[in-house]
Amino acid sequence: MSRERIMLLLIVLLAAFLRLWQLEALPPGLYHDEAYNGLDALSLVQGKTFPQFYEGWELYAQEAHGENPPEPTRWPIFFEGNYGREPLHIYLMAFSVWLLGPTPFAIRLVPALSGVLAVLLTYFAAKELLNQPDGTVKRPVTANRSPISNLQTYTPLLAAFFLAILVPAIHFSRFGLRAMVFVPVEMLTVIFFWRGYNRSQNPLSPRHRRSANAATLSFLTAGFFLGLGIYIYAAARLFPLLFVLFVLFWAWRDWPSLRANLLNLGGMTAVSFLTALPILLFFWRYPYFFVFRIAYVANRGLGTVEDRPLLTWLLNVGRVVRGLYWQGETHLRHNLPGRPYLDPIQAIFFTLGLVHTLRQKLNPRTVFLLLWLLVMLLPTIMSGDAPHFGRMTGAAGPVAIVAALGAMWLFAVIRDRLSVMSLRDRFAFGERLSVKSKLITVYRLPITLFGLLLLASLSFTLRDYFVRYANHPQLTADFYLPDWELGQFAAAQPPDTMLYLSPTQEEMATIYFALANPNGLQSYSGTGELVPVGKPGATAVYLVRPANEANWQRLTTLFPQGEEDQSRPDAWVLVVPDSAAQAVDSLVEYQTAHSFAGQIRLVGYAVRREENRLLVTLVWQAEAEMAQSFTAFIHLLDGQNNIMAQVDRQPAGYPTLDWLPGELIVDTFTMTLPESLPPGPYTLQTGFYDLATLTNLGDTAVLTTLDTLP
Repeated sequence: MSRERIMLLLIVLLAAFLRLWQLEALPPGLYHDEAYNGLDALSLVQGKTFPQFYEGWELYAQEAHGENPPEPTRWPIFFEGNYGREPLHIYLMAFSVWLLGPTPFAIRLVPALSGVLAVLLTYFAAKELLNQPDGTVKRPVTANRSPISNLQTYTPLLAAFFLAILVPAIHFSRFGLRAMVFVPVEMLTVIFFWRGYNRSQNPLSPRHRRSANAATLSFLTAGFFLGLGIYIYAAARLFPLLFVLFVLFWAWRDWPSLRANLLNLGGMTAVSFLTALPILLFFWRYPYFFVFRIAYVANRGLGTVEDRPLLTWLLNVGRVVRGLYWQGETHLRHNLPGRPYLDPIQAIFFTLGLVHTLRQKLNPRTVFLLLWLLVMLLPTIMSGDAPHFGRMTGAAGPVAIVAALGAMWLFAVIRDRLSVMSLRDRFAFGERLSVKSKLITVYRLPITLFGLLLLASLSFTLRDYFVRYANHPQLTADFYLPDWELGQFAAAQPPDTMLYLSPTQEEMATIYFALANPNGLQSYSGTGELVPVGKPGATAVYLVRPANEANWQRLTTLFPQGEEDQSRPDAWVLVVPDSAAQAVDSLVEYQTAHSFAGQIRLVGYAVRREENRLLVTLVWQAEAEMAQSFTAFIHLLDGQNNIMAQVDRQPAGYPTLDWLPGELIVDTFTMTLPESLPPGPYTLQTGFYDLATLTNLGDTAVLTTLDTLP
């Protein structure tokens, strides 16, 4: 195996170690967005029909669909929940979950392996892009025979190394989001585009026809990967701009060459369009999903100037530059707060690389590299919260290549000077040496120096990510470790247990994924008089946040025989065997069997009076899944059917949309009575209706007729 391949293998192994070591525990827990991706992947594995929604995202989808509802499908082209997400990374996660089970490791393995692949492909991208002398540093003629003279070999290796140890690239490879999955596809696009470009530039020769065919195939392959990127990440929608800008430059700089490649570029464009066509048709049908996420990130966050996007973008340029060098993103979930994108050594090399590429002036290769860097920085420049390192993920590759060029340029300058010095004096340490031996001896100093600089850069990475970031005191909270542990506790309960969490919280995906079942736990507010009491014969386990002490007291009063556990820091636990029977026995004075249109059954009720208030406790049972939230009412009628008092409201903190078939719900309505009531009789009745249309759900149920109020 050649030295170059051995070095590349070592770099890839280093990248794999930095991305896979303790992947299940760092970051700790499982952040909401990772878990939401995992839920969709799990639904694919479980054979569910899409669209699937969690946490109420169907409300946004209804707005997007309008009068054009989607056809149910097993294989969605776009996942509509959580602001909408492209499909490829979720399908890859589904395979990982199918193989390894629903764990954080399975979710994060896809971006981790993508990050390793990105390092390998960055080497090949740099090699294709810089494979001509005018794309690299200039070779000194005096060193052609030196074993380190071939900078064309070492620049791609160094680019792969810089990407391997780049902290933001490592972090987003260990984070179960889709940004890093785009980078290998980005690299493949660049590789095949420049392979086609290089082969198309060959002079006429007996092998020209074969080279031309190979160039055409390379351009078409580049088009495929360019279109494929649209299925991964919203930022990929800007990636075609790179090729548009470069082709314009190509036309201005070398029109005859471009004209010879018009068919190749047309084929690349056509293949790209055909590859992306299915998802483009989806966006054509539902443009809401094309702009929803983009509009959200562009108009919200720190640094956003309201109603002045151009000013926001201009200010963001400065923020991104500062983010690269000295004032990094402060969001703990994305970065060690304040750490710049580049460490000091990488920053020096990156700056030198920029200077070197700018000095190349109209070199097509360096122009492409600078355009690539600029286009992939646009997602963070054109959004709030700049610098947002997640949205800069597409720029990681060109940043690494520019830094490698800077390092090799500096090395070449030092090497040239030492070469001249060595030729002036062929004697060292009193011994006469050959030119080759003298050069090797003199080069040991810069080689050692650069080796130490690279090791120092690696040490910055190890310290900042695996020590400082890993031990940040807020990291467990930011990555929802308490929710993950609570979900694991709930998942360990016996089958057929009814699980209830209160109060409700906005983001439940982490708990749902830990359960491996988004329907395995019900959440209710616990702030009113409503208590879901499970299904007949089933055990109910109540998980009550310690801050919701009033609900805890209500539950322990209702279920005095329940098994209490207040030792957990994240939730107090109450285990109630046959909770439904206990609740009915203790609360119901009168039993009924009234059904509201086959949707809800009234099991029983109790009525009591406290001064000028009438307290009516109702026990309902869901008979079917309901597609909407109904409003319940209690009316007190006099002998002439005039309403004397009433309460109309949805079941407090637990809408009928969330009720499970067979589940019993206890809710107490407090009705304020008029100061003076005429003599009876009175009728108490209840029912449900759709608030939007005021249409009753079945017939009203008469609870009781009273001569006088109790």
